[in-house]
Amino acid sequence: MTLAGAGSGVAPTEAVTVDGDARSAGRAEGGRTLAWSIALAVVVACGAVGAVLLHRNGHNQGDDFAMYLRQARSIFDGDIAQVVADNRFTVINSGAAFSPYAYPWGFPLLLSPFVKWWGLDYDRLKLVEVACFCAWVVLVHGIVRRRAGRLLALVLAAVMATAPVLLAHTDQLLSEYPHAVAVGVFLWWFDRVKLRHPLVAAPASQLVALGVLGAVAYNVRRESVVLIGAIAIVQLVELAQRWRRSPRPAVRWQTLATPHLAMIGSIVGFQLLLPSMLIPDAGDSPRNIGARIGDWTGILTQHLGIGHHPAIGATILVLAAIGVVIGCIRRPHLDVPLAAVALLSVATVSTHFRVVGRYYFQVLPWALYFAAVAIAGGVELLRRLEVRRVGTAVAAVPLLYLVAVHAVMLPQHIDEAREFNRGGRQQWGPTDPTLAPIFDAVQQHTPPDAVVAFFRARMMTLLTDRRTIQTSNFQRVLQRADYFAQRRNSSYSQPSVTDAEAIAAGLVPVWSDETWVLWRVPEPTPLSAG
Repeated sequence: MTLAGAGSGVAPTEAVTVDGDARSAGRAEGGRTLAWSIALAVVVACGAVGAVLLHRNGHNQGDDFAMYLRQARSIFDGDIAQVVADNRFTVINSGAAFSPYAYPWGFPLLLSPFVKWWGLDYDRLKLVEVACFCAWVVLVHGIVRRRAGRLLALVLAAVMATAPVLLAHTDQLLSEYPHAVAVGVFLWWFDRVKLRHPLVAAPASQLVALGVLGAVAYNVRRESVVLIGAIAIVQLVELAQRWRRSPRPAVRWQTLATPHLAMIGSIVGFQLLLPSMLIPDAGDSPRNIGARIGDWTGILTQHLGIGHHPAIGATILVLAAIGVVIGCIRRPHLDVPLAAVALLSVATVSTHFRVVGRYYFQVLPWALYFAAVAIAGGVELLRRLEVRRVGTAVAAVPLLYLVAVHAVMLPQHIDEAREFNRGGRQQWGPTDPTLAPIFDAVQQHTPPDAVVAFFRARMMTLLTDRRTIQTSNFQRVLQRADYFAQRRNSSYSQPSVTDAEAIAAGLVPVWSDETWVLWRVPEPTPLSAG
């Protein structure tokens, strides 16, 4: 080096060689990065194409979608208050809390411009779900890559992008994927903050952004209230680490409070602009958590495309629990926030009074990631040579197996969807030829201010603008409804009443076909003064 500094003839040659090696290394690294990026693009494109090919004409009858669409439409129509009031009337008079008065407005806001452009074109609107699903896959890849490298991130993204159950869920206009994206962006930003600063010492602007992103997720689905708890857990862990090093760590309370105040303040501000139920009461309870997690063990394997196998699902969850411990010890700055969000989300959705498998989509990639961490950690205990690379490769093997299973299964599912769509068949829902006539009949034979009893109340309101109730109690129909749109030979979410019983109760048929009867309900008899 001294000779080089003096201008020897060797030094320039060495300098050129080193610079050339650096440039070559840079080009090689750039080439590898480009190859990984292309691989991710292929995975996402396969997911998008697979999702669209699994779509079936129309939309199913589950009418959560109807409320989302009414709220989306109301943003442009300017009748937000009326939409909320109509659904409040439905819930109160139906006698069962099957719906909040209004859903969080995040998903309706996302849908609203597309509803304005396309109307109730369900096949086009589902493309919004596909876009959200693809964005979620990209976010999962980025979050895992920061922790476990490109190989595991890409394979895990491929599992998500090829799972038939996950792809088929884009066939419904529901909020799971928009919510997963919102939580993914929150985690992505959480990582950026933590990689630069401890949370208890981060700049105020970054903490405010973290709180606002938490509020965005909360305004898509209410279980994201747990993000406040995740922030608090990370702060407590960091404070404990500082207290171990110093009995009086220099931490400002304003810094601790900033993300919480930003999230709560954003929620309050949004609530003042677009009100909805902050804490819906659907009979949920912490007492349900054990039973729901037990149910999840079988649902987890169904989501992965290998059938209902609770024992395998339980094994994955045990591995994930071990991986949480390993990850939080080895990468506390990254894995503590992710573990906190995942565990609190599982606990929250497991309070539901019944098992709903789609609620667990949002935590599926994190369960797989932490299970892979456990497998890689176990391999590292057994080998010393190139342990990290070998451990990651071994952890990727079961994920690659799942991708192979999906590759075998998907063509069959796609063929079934194409066979269904062939000839213009429609899902049993608002566009089905046997269901659509009842909506036309209600519009033609009832006044605009009528109250209609129907087994899917929110769907009826979306398509007819009539106020509705949904009940299986015949007396409630007589007391609260002006008309009863009855599906023949069915007791699903409606009273089981024969024609003779309906006529005996004073109902008058005003329209009917082979599937439906539209009854006019008599005025309730006033109670006598005596």
